[in-house]
Amino acid sequence: MLLVNPLISTVIFLAIAFICPLLLFLAQKQSLEQFPRNLGFFKSEGQAVQMGVLSSPLLVIVGYGGALIPDLREIMGAPGTIAGYFSAQDPGFLVFLSIFLVGVFKMGLAQEIFFRAFIGRKLVDRLGFSSGNALQAFISGMFHVFLFRLGLEVQDWPPLFLPFIFAGNCLNAYILGYLHILLGRGSIIPNWISHSLASLAAIIILAFYL
Repeated sequence: MLLVNPLISTVIFLAIAFICPLLLFLAQKQSLEQFPRNLGFFKSEGQAVQMGVLSSPLLVIVGYGGALIPDLREIMGAPGTIAGYFSAQDPGFLVFLSIFLVGVFKMGLAQEIFFRAFIGRKLVDRLGFSSGNALQAFISGMFHVFLFRLGLEVQDWPPLFLPFIFAGNCLNAYILGYLHILLGRGSIIPNWISHSLASLAAIIILAFYL
């Protein structure tokens, strides 16, 4: 079950991330051959990829730096969270393979398709980069707050926790939107790399080192 549960959740997240833009794409009667490119699956400029790699530590600090505060760390690694699930396992090949699947495809690819390539691009096309990217960042922040509220049964939330989750994910989402739209010129590769590296680092640190 160690590998099965993360695999199932990853497939579900990816299916949702792909199906939503696909339905809209088909409703607009566009050629399916253009669908991968519409989602940003094309080669990006070298500088954008480099910035994707270099920005990943910033995402870890902004999104997970609150783990240095004991009360916040306790909830971020609680049962019901991704880090909590893996911290209960003995480190081994299957654990790190599961972490790879979750970090790269569930947290990295699925979220970048849905929030940046789908929602973000539509909002930027309608509102311009600043307003559109800010709105997708707000939506992404609220989504992560909702996940914590839904997945954890906590009686007394530390006052700083949910505001921290919201603000950190908003800022990270804005950075990822910048990588996607302005640096990557619509390619999903730079922000996928950045998000995946940050997610992998955060899961491993929270699960095994804090």
